[in-house]
Amino acid sequence: MPRKPDPTRKPELLGQILEHLRGRSLATVSFRTLAEALGVSTYVFVYHFGNRAELIAEIVRAVVARNDGLLAVAVAELDREAFEKHLAKVWHDVSTERGRDLHRLELEAALLETVAGEADGTARATVGRWVDHVAAWVSANGVTPAEAKVSARVFVDALFGLQYDAIVSGDGRRASAAYKQAVETLVARPPQR
Repeated sequence: MPRKPDPTRKPELLGQILEHLRGRSLATVSFRTLAEALGVSTYVFVYHFGNRAELIAEIVRAVVARNDGLLAVAVAELDREAFEKHLAKVWHDVSTERGRDLHRLELEAALLETVAGEADGTARATVGRWVDHVAAWVSANGVTPAEAKVSARVFVDALFGLQYDAIVSGDGRRASAAYKQAVETLVARPPQR
């Protein structure tokens, strides 16, 4: 009788894979390279992930899921000060070395999804999730939903652009200062409650 699969093994492997990929590209992923890096057999990856495409899909889902906790915050219920604190937490999380590394992987995945024509790709959907998140607060503060979406998109594009800047330039302080200004601009627009 075969052994029952360990339900903790796959998430454990994904965590190890993400740490391994922090300094590498998704393009380098293969069962063989991961097996060598993590000291396991290629069979382990075949067993848990099936094939390379499924492995990449799981990696991308794990990378994108890192922000699920931040996106779960019911921002429409927050006052201005609490929303600013929330956005400060967002920047703190994304601007750590790990946050920048995972954002780089997310950008790579989104570009690969674009080339592959995956309009509803997991990584590509990330920007929309953030726009909806920010727009919820803006519209709850007296801005029409259409205008709130535009304001949110401007802010989210700044957020993603500043993350890109921090990755490419290595100057996190400069990006942090610009992010602070983007937050001030966003929260100054809606009327106070």
